[in-house]
Amino acid sequence: MRNKLSAKAILIPTISLFLICLVVTALLALTNNVTADKIAENEAQSKENSMFAVLPDAAGFDELEADVMYQGKDKDGNIVGYAISTSTQGYGGQVKVMTGIDTDGNIVGVDVFYNDDETPGLGKNTSNDDFRSQFKGLSAKEDIVVSKDSTGGGAQTIDAVTSATISSRAVTKAVNEACDKFTEYTAKEAK
Repeated sequence: MRNKLSAKAILIPTISLFLICLVVTALLALTNNVTADKIAENEAQSKENSMFAVLPDAAGFDELEADVMYQGKDKDGNIVGYAISTSTQGYGGQVKVMTGIDTDGNIVGVDVFYNDDETPGLGKNTSNDDFRSQFKGLSAKEDIVVSKDSTGGGAQTIDAVTSATISSRAVTKAVNEACDKFTEYTAKEAK
């Protein structure tokens, strides 16, 4: 014999589940509101630390393009270079890179300040100094390629992190985008 479900037997669990979801959603929204400012502050601090890492001669920065390009100045107000923030798609998610370029158009430093979605022990190794230091001294006026992608000739190349070619390409692409922004800005300023 089949038991018939009453409206009460269906309605009470449905309302209970709805109320639980409503309370959990409200708590998540509250948590987000409480932590949003701190998260934004931490991201800003991370970006600032990254700017000083790629332009160690700078005593301070002036923003030239919102959240993207900064002009580094020494303690006397002389321009020492530019810190440029770019991001590209890596293997697991966004890779954010800060590139420091001096006034002569040479890369001073590269800092991968966000690659949390990349594979630990592989793609995350693009933030290691062994990989990042390959960019130092390269010209911002020429493209940079991962050596696996090089067709020979006079291209500026860097070696990919072992088993992390996609992540290495992402960082290289972000550095090239920063170099393009530098070249565009300096060409505009020269006019």
